[in-house]
Amino acid sequence: MLKTLLLISALLLSCSCSFFESVSKGEKVVQIGNAVLYKSDLDKVLPKGASALDSATLAEQYVNSWILKRLMLNKAEEQLPKEAKDVSALLEEYRSQLLVFRYENKYIEDRLDTLVTDEEQRNYYTAHKESFVTDNGVVRCRFVKMHNSSPNLSKVRSLSGKNDTESVDKMDELAYNSAYKYDNYGNKWVDMRIVARDMDMDISELVDKVARRGVIEQKDSTYSNFLQVVEFVLPGDISPYEYNKEKIGNILLSKRKQELINVLHKEIFNDAMSGKKIKFVENEDN
Repeated sequence: MLKTLLLISALLLSCSCSFFESVSKGEKVVQIGNAVLYKSDLDKVLPKGASALDSATLAEQYVNSWILKRLMLNKAEEQLPKEAKDVSALLEEYRSQLLVFRYENKYIEDRLDTLVTDEEQRNYYTAHKESFVTDNGVVRCRFVKMHNSSPNLSKVRSLSGKNDTESVDKMDELAYNSAYKYDNYGNKWVDMRIVARDMDMDISELVDKVARRGVIEQKDSTYSNFLQVVEFVLPGDISPYEYNKEKIGNILLSKRKQELINVLHKEIFNDAMSGKKIKFVENEDN
């Protein structure tokens, strides 16, 4: 088999795209028993506009994969007992599930109202607050990573301790222009594990420092990190609505989808019953 693969690889690489240009669409590339791989099959998988070398490499990979699959199939046909090779029931079950799945999706797609209002989301949040307890804690913050040699380091350190609008704007400008890394996380709530990773700090250490409030500073031989905490929720407490808004929207849409499926199932069953399409067969005692 190895010799065959090497021969095909050499042929494809040496002839490059000219190999494919020189044969007709019905030309055979390789045959194993009754299974044939045609050039037209390769044409379908090779990207248009690819270079000669890229086309030859992709063709080689596809041909080798096709050969291996066919050889494995032949071996399975030879070695497996007859009952193990009978997959007709499994195929029919898979076909049935796939068709039902596609029909349900189409039914939902034609009827689903995808508009979820803020009021609906807030009402759900209020009624299910216990479901939004945070494991790691969440925080709104600004993270700045500065080179220790930066001439703006002392200014950023000073501004990071201030929360007034003017100071925040100045720090944003300085950090944007001179920081090695600056992130306000979209001015949104973020999982503390993400912030701990940026700070190169264990999450338990970060939670402890956040709980003390104020600015968190961390320094090594090259960089100084500053974390300006705006708001935070500690692990075990309920995370805010804003942090969960997208998740709640997805939950409500999922509930609507399930409600539509339930309606569909009920409609189909009732239609079948009224049309006498279902016949319950009673067993009679002899």
